[in-house]
Amino acid sequence: MTAQRASKARAFVPIILLLIVIIVALALLSVWPARIRYAPIVQEAFWDVDGQRVTTAKVGVEVKAHVRIKATEEYVGLVVVRIRKDIALWPDSDYQVLSVPVNLVGDQEKEIELTFAPDKTSGGRLRGYFIEIDFETVKTKWVMENSYPPRLTVV
Repeated sequence: MTAQRASKARAFVPIILLLIVIIVALALLSVWPARIRYAPIVQEAFWDVDGQRVTTAKVGVEVKAHVRIKATEEYVGLVVVRIRKDIALWPDSDYQVLSVPVNLVGDQEKEIELTFAPDKTSGGRLRGYFIEIDFETVKTKWVMENSYPPRLTVV
């Protein structure tokens, strides 16, 4: 009788494991499309000084970072724009941060501007500055391409 019970118990283990795998897979599938589906698209990100697009600026001169986003579907929540220092062989650091509440429906666009003045020249460990955007509601991030340009060089 004990051997029969042990045999039946061994037969249920694969069934229980299969049920756990199915439940986890369904949970992941229900969350995954929501993150991709509602994240706005960054249509354009660039720098300007005195109304002129630039990729190089001088220390202490006001630079305006422009970010244009477009909603693919409804997006309600914070958009966090970060100006970050690109530091060689070290973690990058936030230089300036702006949080903007956004309420967009499909195909609507919004331009966000953030003005700052670079405090150090590019060279040595500091390569320059770049834009990073966090879409807080859907936990996604956009980072400016890792090249100069479009990242900002400071002289």
